[in-house]
Amino acid sequence: MNEFMQQKPKIFAQIITSFINYQTTFDACAQNSKAITSTKQWIECLQLLQKTLKQNITLTNEAQQVFTKSYNQAKNAEELLASSIQDGWNELASEEQAMVRIATEIGSLSQSIASLGANVTAAQLRAGKAYIQSMVTISYGVVMGATTSVPFLSFAGALFTVGYSAYSTISSAKEVQQDLDKLTQLQTLASEEAQAAAITKAIIQTLSNMSEEFLKIDDSLPALSLLWQDELDKVNELINALQSGSDPALLTDLQTIKIASASWKTISEFVQLISLPPNVGKPVLVNTLNNTIQEQ
Repeated sequence: MNEFMQQKPKIFAQIITSFINYQTTFDACAQNSKAITSTKQWIECLQLLQKTLKQNITLTNEAQQVFTKSYNQAKNAEELLASSIQDGWNELASEEQAMVRIATEIGSLSQSIASLGANVTAAQLRAGKAYIQSMVTISYGVVMGATTSVPFLSFAGALFTVGYSAYSTISSAKEVQQDLDKLTQLQTLASEEAQAAAITKAIIQTLSNMSEEFLKIDDSLPALSLLWQDELDKVNELINALQSGSDPALLTDLQTIKIASASWKTISEFVQLISLPPNVGKPVLVNTLNNTIQEQ
């Protein structure tokens, strides 16, 4: 996962650039189409598209390899963590039900916070609405006695909001406070060792959920590669037709190239909107040690 996070900006930049480059090349061909007077000129124009498409396919396939490698590394680390915690979990078999309840409640807390994030839609992006990315850290502690808690583990993730800060969104959510209160109640009924095991187990499950979300991105890249391949096949067919003696005036794709260029321009503009960085919001700390939510 660390490798993916390091490579992610570069990968996304390459994917975005591939759309922009193709649209730019396509538009140049479309704008020059009226000045093209020979089959040779059409072939030269199409060969520029062909070259760009081949580059796009290579970039997309390379991105796929990086995503897949990073996903496999994340799953391996997850399996090692799960294996290491299992022995301790087995030794605390007498408290298994208590640990399961704590781990489940931690999962509920994480889900409650995650569900508050905004789904940034295409319509919002086109309307120019700014979205905010804030780092949210959940700090877990082990309850010792009636009044004492000690820090144990923290887990941080990004939350996207539109129009409101992450702090106001989380602090006003009743379900988050209810989860915090219930978690404290459950922890007071379990030993310190059982609490620690349950928290660790829940964090591993969160990592697993992240891996599955990550896999969705990995699965989408073959479709993108196929898009470029389909476009390349069309360009190749046009070149072959021209080289075989077809009249450019009778090839529909050449005669409607300006219409297609407008479509690629729309796609390229949307891709550029996606690439715009979000506004950075203030970090938020959700502290299970004292059931507080703080803006940092």
